[in-house]
Amino acid sequence: QRDVCEDQPINKGKDDWPFFTYAAVYLIWEFYSVAVGELIFTTILGVISVAFITLVAIPHWTAALFVAPFITILYIDLMGFLQYVGVHINAVSYIALVMSIGLLVDFLIHILLRYYEVSGDRRTRVIEMLRTMGSSVFLGGLSTFLGVIPLAFSTSDIFSTIFKTFVGLVVLGIGHGLVLMPVILSMCGPEFKSMESSSEGDDASDAKDLSQGSPEPEEEANGEDQSHGE
Repeated sequence: QRDVCEDQPINKGKDDWPFFTYAAVYLIWEFYSVAVGELIFTTILGVISVAFITLVAIPHWTAALFVAPFITILYIDLMGFLQYVGVHINAVSYIALVMSIGLLVDFLIHILLRYYEVSGDRRTRVIEMLRTMGSSVFLGGLSTFLGVIPLAFSTSDIFSTIFKTFVGLVVLGIGHGLVLMPVILSMCGPEFKSMESSSEGDDASDAKDLSQGSPEPEEEANGEDQSHGE
C-alpha cells in the first residue's frame, strides 16, 4: 500500500502525501514485514544481556562460556518445538519467545552457580550440585507447568499458544539444566578452588593472624605479676 500511494500522481515529489490509505490490518502487515529481523535482533540482544548478568552474578568469567551457548541451544530447541506443535511466528509467539530467554536462564544459572560453589573434582562437584540444587530446579519447573495447565482447556488461540510455549520451556529447561549441563560440566567443567573453600581459607587466615597478633592471657598475667614483685 505504501508503494501504491507513492505512485499516485498527486504524491509525486512530496514528502507529506495529500493522498494515502489506512486500515487497521496495515499494522499487522507491517509487523510480519519486520518480525523476522526484529526477532533475530531481540534474541541476540537477550543472549548478550544474559551473558553479562551471568558475569555479574557468578564471580568467574568461565560461567558466561557455558550460559551463552546453552541459552542459544535452548532457544533454538524451543523454536523447533513450537514449529513441531503447529505454532508459527505471530504477535503472541513473538512475545512468548522473547520472554522465554529470561525464563530459560533460571534452569541454567542456579545449577551453574552451585557448581562453582562446591569443591572437589568435576565428578564430585556435579554430584553435589545435583544433590543440593537439582530438586529445587525440578520443583521450580514443575510448579511453572502446574500454573499454566488451566490454559490447556482454553479455546482461545492466544492462551493455547502461551500454554504450548510454557510446556516446551519447562520440558526443555529441565532437560538441559538437569541432564545436558551436568554431563557437559562433568566432562569439561572448570577445575579451580571453589568459592566456599576460598572464603573458608580467608576466614582461617584472618583467625590465624588475630591469634598471632594478640598476646596470650597467661603471658600477660605473668608479666604483670613479675612487675608487681619487683
